[in-house]
Amino acid sequence: MKMTRIFLSTLSLCLLLLQLNLSKAQPGSPQKLPFTFHSLFPFFGRPEDANIPLKGPQDDLQNVPQQAADQKPQKLSPDFYIKTCPNAQKIVADALADIVKKNPGALGNLLRLQFHDCFVNGCDASILLDYSPSGDTVEKSSMVNGLLLKGADMIDDIKLKLEEQCPQTVSCADTLAFTANEVMTMAGLLPRKPLGGRRDALVSLSSAADADNLPLPDWTMDQMVKLFTKKGFNIEEMVILLGAHSIGMAHCDLFIQRAYNFQNTGKPDPTLTVEAVEEFEKACPNVNTPKYRNPPVNFDATPTVLDNLFYMEMVEKNRTFLITDSHLLTDQRTLPLVQQFAHDPSLFPRRFPEVMLKLGSLNVLTGNEGEIRKICRSTN
Repeated sequence: MKMTRIFLSTLSLCLLLLQLNLSKAQPGSPQKLPFTFHSLFPFFGRPEDANIPLKGPQDDLQNVPQQAADQKPQKLSPDFYIKTCPNAQKIVADALADIVKKNPGALGNLLRLQFHDCFVNGCDASILLDYSPSGDTVEKSSMVNGLLLKGADMIDDIKLKLEEQCPQTVSCADTLAFTANEVMTMAGLLPRKPLGGRRDALVSLSSAADADNLPLPDWTMDQMVKLFTKKGFNIEEMVILLGAHSIGMAHCDLFIQRAYNFQNTGKPDPTLTVEAVEEFEKACPNVNTPKYRNPPVNFDATPTVLDNLFYMEMVEKNRTFLITDSHLLTDQRTLPLVQQFAHDPSLFPRRFPEVMLKLGSLNVLTGNEGEIRKICRSTN
């Protein structure tokens, strides 16, 4: 009883001293609790916490930026399969090497396939599905993909090798991303460990691909910039991604009118050199060749090497096949970048893998989202 009285008396005295201290504070100034109070009663809180306003859940939500609140946490990791399929990268590399021995053009096809997958709904392997549970037409059958999109059968072969050693473990989205990573290595860039952890989409819609989510070969530069900006890429990154044409090829029907009948004038594109027009006419002698059956032409002289020759031939020879590529030389937002890549042979090989890493992380499905397909052409 006596101890209780002593405790209460001491507490009353401290509270009185506290009140006196607070009453001396200047109006509007922060009111700090005296250190003696906390030294006597440490269980009432730490001195450094005294000026921190209390927050409830609603306060926290109000202080979270909207972009951060909407952003889904990324869970991609270079060690994602270290326990479940530690040889995944090697399996992909070996399978791709076998494919490229028979078909060197596969390098460009597979890099383009990765781009066409990621730019529609994200890197979710929706481009590989042959049907959608809803019955809608799938992405690979869309107008912008059509019969010219190649590489899905190669991913089937690579996925089969993965399934033999790691059943239903590596997703089709990761199979495609790992393959794109190995394409860069086979095309002469430094080896990099790919990120894993993507999961596969359950649906695929051609309407999504046709809704201005993939560039067309005759787009204006403003249309290109608008699309790439929407996907989170700046102008420099757009110019770098278009450098994938370094190992690509174009079919005659995509550019032949520039040599024979540009914009229905009956004349060649005035921006082309005489040498370029002659090259186009030699490569595509028959203007009336049925669409999709005309021959492909390499974008540059090293179709299996990711180098800066694509940019060099633009600057030195004014040599471009697609209208969209020709804009790179005429738009002041892109011309200095093209010149920079043309003059520095080390810049593009260094920057391209960095931008591809960003592309491969675009709107991925992770965790429990989607599924891990056994066969890339169909859902489980």
